[in-house]
Amino acid sequence: MVLDALGAIPNVNPNAPTQVSTAPFPDVAANRWSAAKIQWARTSGIVSGYPDGNFRPAQPVTRAELMVIMKKAAEYGKSRRGQPIALTQTQTPVTFTDTTNHWAQGLIREMSGYCGVASAVNEQGTQFMPNSSALRNYAAAATLRMYNCVRENR
Repeated sequence: MVLDALGAIPNVNPNAPTQVSTAPFPDVAANRWSAAKIQWARTSGIVSGYPDGNFRPAQPVTRAELMVIMKKAAEYGKSRRGQPIALTQTQTPVTFTDTTNHWAQGLIREMSGYCGVASAVNEQGTQFMPNSSALRNYAAAATLRMYNCVRENR
């Protein structure tokens, strides 16, 4: 989803391969349907895997992990467009009530101020639920917000 969004932004053109000959991670076979996109995302610095060296392709992505991907994708898109990669705050960042002391607290707050990419659960209230799975509707909304922000040179 993220790769497709980046590919739709003028002057970004990620040029992802359609297949790979080697496994991008020990737990991602080269013939896996998503191996080429995973390899591209790794090479581009958008994903890095877990500390044990694995990618865990069948494991749900958490909302916090999604924000890491959104930030790195926005930075990648901005750099490909010749813009400074710093993400400019476009709105007042949100202080979520359930991210205190979470490893991604600062990042989540930053992404809430960058076109509202990080938003509260169900778009209301003050909870982000960083360790919950990022459902498709939320991943799509966050990706669209990131896409629009990069496309509009923010």
